[in-house]
Amino acid sequence: MSTTLLRETRSPSYWDSAYWNGVNATPLGREERQLLRSSTGLKADQFVVDVGCGRGTLAAIMAFWGARVLGLDFSAVAIEAARSTFEVEDLRFDVYDVNAGSGHRLIQPGSVDLITCRHVLPYLDRERFIVDVRRWLKPNTGTLHITTAVHELTPPTHAHRGLTLAEINELGDGWEYAKRYDVVDSGAIKGIVLRGPQR
Repeated sequence: MSTTLLRETRSPSYWDSAYWNGVNATPLGREERQLLRSSTGLKADQFVVDVGCGRGTLAAIMAFWGARVLGLDFSAVAIEAARSTFEVEDLRFDVYDVNAGSGHRLIQPGSVDLITCRHVLPYLDRERFIVDVRRWLKPNTGTLHITTAVHELTPPTHAHRGLTLAEINELGDGWEYAKRYDVVDSGAIKGIVLRGPQR
C-alpha cells in the first residue's frame, strides 16, 4: 500500500520560536563544504544567494571563499543572530519569506551565479521557489544547489526527514544539467546540482 507524504508548512513565527529555543542546523562538515564547492564550481566574486540560511554558517563560509553572498531566512531571530555573528565583507543577511514573497529587493533578475538551499526545501512552496530561482539565476550558467535528507533513509524519530527519493529524482525535471551525489556514505543526505535553461 502506498501512502502520500504530507508536508507540514512552517511559518516565520514557528522558526523564530525554534531559533529562540536553540534549534541548531545539521552540522556542516569539511567534506560537505568541499563537495558543494567542487560540484558547483563556485568561484571568488560570484554572487550567491543562500535560501534558508539560518544563523548564517554556510553563507559565511562562501563569503570567506571570496563570493558575494546574500543569506535569506524566514526567521528574523536567525537573521539577527547571523548578523551579530558574522561580519564579513560582501556578506549580507535579510529576512525573506520565500513562500509569501514574489521577489527580493536585493536580487536583480538574471544576476545570481549560485543559489544554495540546505535542508529547507521540504518547508518551501516548491513551485514558487523554483519560479524565484529561475528568475534570479543567470541564464545558462546559474546553478541551484540543494542539500536534503533522504526521507526513506532517515530514522522515523527525526523531526526533519527531508525529501523522498522520488521527489529528489523529480528535482531534475526541466533542467539541462542535473547531478545528484551522496553527501554522506550512507546516502542518507543528498546533494543536487541543477543548471541550465528549461528543456
